[in-house]
Amino acid sequence: MSKALLLTGASGYIGQNIIQHLQTKDYFIIGLTRDKNNKASFTNTQWIENLNEIRESSIDYVINLAGKPIADSWSKKGKQKIIDSRVQTTKALYQWLENNNIRPKKIISGSAIGYYGIDTSETWNEICIETSPPQAIFMSELCQLWEQEALSYPNQNTVIIRLGVVFSKDAKALKAMLLPIKLNTVGRIASGKQPITWIHLKDVLNAIDFLLENNDRHTIYNLTTPELISQQEFVQISAQLLHRKPFLFLPQCVCNLLLGEKAQLITNGQYVKPQALLEEGFNFEFAKLEFALKNL
Repeated sequence: MSKALLLTGASGYIGQNIIQHLQTKDYFIIGLTRDKNNKASFTNTQWIENLNEIRESSIDYVINLAGKPIADSWSKKGKQKIIDSRVQTTKALYQWLENNNIRPKKIISGSAIGYYGIDTSETWNEICIETSPPQAIFMSELCQLWEQEALSYPNQNTVIIRLGVVFSKDAKALKAMLLPIKLNTVGRIASGKQPITWIHLKDVLNAIDFLLENNDRHTIYNLTTPELISQQEFVQISAQLLHRKPFLFLPQCVCNLLLGEKAQLITNGQYVKPQALLEEGFNFEFAKLEFALKNL
């Protein structure tokens, strides 16, 4: 008998890859999406736009990924939309589960490594693990609010995944990072010492399998590769594989001028280690950047 899995944010890039992956593993997937025009055709999948459309009396698993892209506008109104798209959707999800007396075996609720904020000293000597503290900046506060909502229902078996930048062949982030290198123009950005904290899509999918199928010992899981890579090291490895020698660098002041507060996303950050996954014996298929980029 198929296992019923409710997936929010199902029409997003990661969501669609999760559907495709789980189709081979005897899941019936209920995909919640607000994007009426982005409902890919999958077998064993029911698309819904409202939780009240669900007719199943039992949901075995939930993966909660709904949210507007972090790269959207960071105006005051834009920030609130980004927050609401995560927090209010999460609240509606859990209230629907509670109201219908549904207790899934496991709920995996999304978050991001933005929880750990930035290194204001710009030395990046610290490595964040799941118990490292958050900060009083937007991307950290966003993740805090998202996680707090998901964890405020003690009757539900919830784990949080804090995602790094997901690398795959079609990922917009990786394409944007590689484009100036392919064009042989911009290589280093700002100091180049800032972390690139990433994970291969295949390892995201494998980690989700791992968390759905195992009795976890933690509540928070960093989904990032164990390898620590700086932006300059990313450029060096990528340029070597692409047979390029980008000769320009993008100064911090230009990033700040063009992006304002959002420049933090590319000029700062934190090194993050997936300690909980490693402690539980998870094996990364793509632990090294060079191997991952060759694959992609």
